[in-house]
Amino acid sequence: MNDAILMRADGVALDLAHEVRRRVGDLVSGTDSLVEALRVRLSRTHDEETEQTLCQVDAEVDGRRVRVQRLAADARLAGDRLVEGLRQRIAEVSLEWRPRPWTERADAPEELPAATREDPRPAAAGWAERAGRAMMPAIARIKEPLLVWCAPEVAVRTLDAMDYQAHLFTDPSTEQDSVVYRAGPTGYRLASTAPESAPRYNPSLLTLCPRPAPRLTDHEAVERCEQSELSALFYADPDSGRGRLLYRRFDGRFGLVRGE
Repeated sequence: MNDAILMRADGVALDLAHEVRRRVGDLVSGTDSLVEALRVRLSRTHDEETEQTLCQVDAEVDGRRVRVQRLAADARLAGDRLVEGLRQRIAEVSLEWRPRPWTERADAPEELPAATREDPRPAAAGWAERAGRAMMPAIARIKEPLLVWCAPEVAVRTLDAMDYQAHLFTDPSTEQDSVVYRAGPTGYRLASTAPESAPRYNPSLLTLCPRPAPRLTDHEAVERCEQSELSALFYADPDSGRGRLLYRRFDGRFGLVRGE
């Protein structure tokens, strides 16, 4: 099984990378699920003050795409968390999906997808003070996928399976670009470019952010996130009205998802 795992290690000792690959292979070999297309990546974050290791595994479990990301100051601990996270994810996919438990945080701004203030990534905290307000972090990566048209309940399952901060999609019932993210009393919240008051989803699963997505340029979105130390922001392009998702990466810079 180890030979079938595509491994990438950036700034991590090869012996540790091989150990993580072996442990992932042993885990997969011992499960009854069909696990294919395994890719494992270990990399050191490039934050100037804090050395951390990011571990990520992508796979298909019984035909469903999954992703697990874990971060730790110690590379070996990050690998331990990755293997345990993959074990849990395989178990979740193999069973009927159920909402993950969630404790509402009163200090989580509603306009911010997944900014729960319990994100353990030190690169996101205090970044503005380290870098200086006058210098905004660059958008390091731009993704321009063809947004999936699906019901919000389906988008929630993708959010969980892929370890996303927030998931950008198009709701076919409203034809609005939307995001789902972890927040609120049910654990999942839905935000849309132009939300409708009448719910077209399961209200016991999702709560609705009643405000429309703010119309911002990419520069304005970065500025808002940087000044407020937000980890992610859902907004609408001022010209096209299409939804966009700006999120802070593990290295403290930003990634941008803008659907086609």
